[in-house]
Amino acid sequence: MTRIICLGMVVKDIVFYVKQIPSAPQKITAESYEDKFGGMAATAAAAIAALGGNVEFWGRVGDDEIGRNAIEAFNLRGVSTKVKKTHNAQSPISAVIVDGAGERMLAVYPGRLESSADWLELDRLKDVSAVHADFRWVEGAKKLFLAAKNLNIPRVLDADAGDIAALKELVPLANHVIFSERGLALFTEGLELGEGLRFASQFTDGVIGVTLGDKGSLFLDNDKIHEFLAPKIIPIDTNGAGDVFHGAYALALGRGITWMDAARYASAAATLRCSKVGGWQQLPTHSEVMHLLGNSSC
Repeated sequence: MTRIICLGMVVKDIVFYVKQIPSAPQKITAESYEDKFGGMAATAAAAIAALGGNVEFWGRVGDDEIGRNAIEAFNLRGVSTKVKKTHNAQSPISAVIVDGAGERMLAVYPGRLESSADWLELDRLKDVSAVHADFRWVEGAKKLFLAAKNLNIPRVLDADAGDIAALKELVPLANHVIFSERGLALFTEGLELGEGLRFASQFTDGVIGVTLGDKGSLFLDNDKIHEFLAPKIIPIDTNGAGDVFHGAYALALGRGITWMDAARYASAAATLRCSKVGGWQQLPTHSEVMHLLGNSSC
């Protein structure tokens, strides 16, 4: 059975849906509201479970109600957890604003969680098909990637914008590095996409990619740029789409398919995520992805 480990941060998302995100500070009235769990690696793990994969989430929470509820949320979605609780700490929480076009703006408080990764059970990697990590817990991601590299296990990094120092530490340890558009611009100091991918490729001996929202994604392999178009839909909510892309990509690699087919699979999964409002309970299934792939040119 395909088994994936996702490591990183789980976040309590407080989401407000508005007609339009304002361009200047002001009070606005939300049309609806919900709270749910998110986070880059956490949502990737939930997506893998929805797609039929056997997945574990490795991370940290505070010893508070949010932390307890996060573990319950994982269990409800079929995700096993290996989670360290930090005493007297606030679990991560974010405020998210989503507009009528599905675009979002958010602020995240990452909590003050114990950074040590000495408790990770790295011997559990022996029967793992692929690993995935975000950059929110550098110590844990480093240990996971180094142990997986020694076992020749595919290593997928979610290289989003936020912490350039963390990206510089982790990019060389992964062999499938997938940036967000903003993450690539940060890492390459604003280089054009193709030049940016080539610049980033100096730091890893693997595949480099960048997700571009509804424009699809670009990947660089052996100095050749490959373009993957996203299926065309009317987006409803883009929150978490990039996380779903990374989870689906890691799962596809773990199932033994090529990175190019993994990119197509991930693009379809992310597109389906954008077609519905909701959290982890609205993630796409494998059959839905395959149906979309069969009816698109991606």
